[in-house]
Amino acid sequence: MEIPEEIEYKLLLEGYVLEKIYNNPTDPNSKVLGRKPLPGSEVAIQFNKQKETVTVGEDGMFRLELEENTDYSFLASRENYLNNDAAFSTVGIGRDPNNPVQTFEIEIVLDKIFLDKEITLENIYYDFDKWDIRADAQPTLNDLARNLALNPDIRIQMGSHTDCRGNNRYNEDLSQKRAQSAVDYLISKGIDPARLVARGYGESQPEVDCLCARCTEDEHQANRRTTFKIIE
Repeated sequence: MEIPEEIEYKLLLEGYVLEKIYNNPTDPNSKVLGRKPLPGSEVAIQFNKQKETVTVGEDGMFRLELEENTDYSFLASRENYLNNDAAFSTVGIGRDPNNPVQTFEIEIVLDKIFLDKEITLENIYYDFDKWDIRADAQPTLNDLARNLALNPDIRIQMGSHTDCRGNNRYNEDLSQKRAQSAVDYLISKGIDPARLVARGYGESQPEVDCLCARCTEDEHQANRRTTFKIIE
């Protein structure tokens, strides 16, 4: 009687470190056209109280043979880019005799650091004549807080801009309160106040330069924006 060959089970992970491709490589607010590998990035891998670091090649890829029932965390970094992390778990992944070698993928996208360039934060709106952080703005600020936690050495300026309606003094005061509200929210999420600066620009730096009486509502909305920029 022929003894059946023992099945060798494997769990494999293919990880990719990528960066965004911008329509204008010098403008972080320009359209993102896609992503490409970011060679030379380092990935710190932690699991079962072990830690190892790999450097990705020209294809931005790293491979890892995984242990069963194990949680993995990954922290990717590269000079002049913001750190980013990812996680993967083999807990609950069963052995499949019909597919003994299972391969999984993760992607980690690193944002390039555009020093002293304002980046518009999407989905941050304020009610008329108000400066408190609305519930629909919290997810965006939560993501920013998480990025700051992953990059403890950077300082940022939170900026707020108004549209052209209202007088200059009023708009400067309102935008300063709005910028400070965003800073206060980040502090409430555990970010060191020394890493944050609030700056209200009022109507002095419109994104869309239109004659005020003839600006469309979309143009006004584009000018009522909240931004951040890395200052060091």
